[in-house]
Amino acid sequence: MCKSFKFWLLSAISTVFLSLLSVAAAALTAQPAATGNRPKVQMRHERILSFDTKEFPLCELVADALDCHPNELGQLHLLREPEDYCEQGKIRAKLASTRTPLRRVELLRRALTTKWKMSNSRKQWENDFLPRIVRDVVGTEVMENEQQLIYQRSPMLRFHVAWPLEPEEVATYDHTVPPLGGRNPGTLAGLHTDEEYGHPPGETNFFLPVTLSQTFGTNSLYVEGDVQRGDFEPFELSYGEMMMWNGNTFRHCSPRNISNQ
Repeated sequence: MCKSFKFWLLSAISTVFLSLLSVAAAALTAQPAATGNRPKVQMRHERILSFDTKEFPLCELVADALDCHPNELGQLHLLREPEDYCEQGKIRAKLASTRTPLRRVELLRRALTTKWKMSNSRKQWENDFLPRIVRDVVGTEVMENEQQLIYQRSPMLRFHVAWPLEPEEVATYDHTVPPLGGRNPGTLAGLHTDEEYGHPPGETNFFLPVTLSQTFGTNSLYVEGDVQRGDFEPFELSYGEMMMWNGNTFRHCSPRNISNQ
């Protein structure tokens, strides 16, 4: 049998996912060889997998690409500006002194993503760490009966830049997930299922944070408990853990990161 799956890398910068940083979650997308008439799974079946952070030092890998210490990775929203990662002439925005907080978040997220994509660390992740994680962690722990695993060559590293609430926002900010008024400014990923973007029903998702700080609340990924039930809860993970889940069927989103990491 052939199995396909998708990786999220998330970096919490204030969280980083390896949907990678979320590897901030992270995405690893795969096309199954043949799904036939396989029925969709309608209940959420999640599982936390652990990996050896000494064998797979993903935090150090991302930190090296961004020219910072691993301990600083979750605080880059306080320590760096978009210009630190991009030539000023390439940033089409107002001067930093007059830049809005939302614009700064967007520019910093874009600059970090570009810096990662152009780095040798990304190549090391794709050519070395990723194949071994697929084989030695995913293949060994949860897909040992599969004859072949197909995965996306370049999982997306998402930078969920922190944007804590200003004092004047505290009383009026809509904490509902997803927001009742739609997509709030600062949202990393709006409400959706992967099926809406043409992903195959046989696909499995993996959400992999790469920062040393805890992934929780708004610096994480919110996923619905049952189809169309509206009970969204965030994944809570520590560095060295990744979540196996079904993003094709279950709605999910990453609202504005109002944490301080």
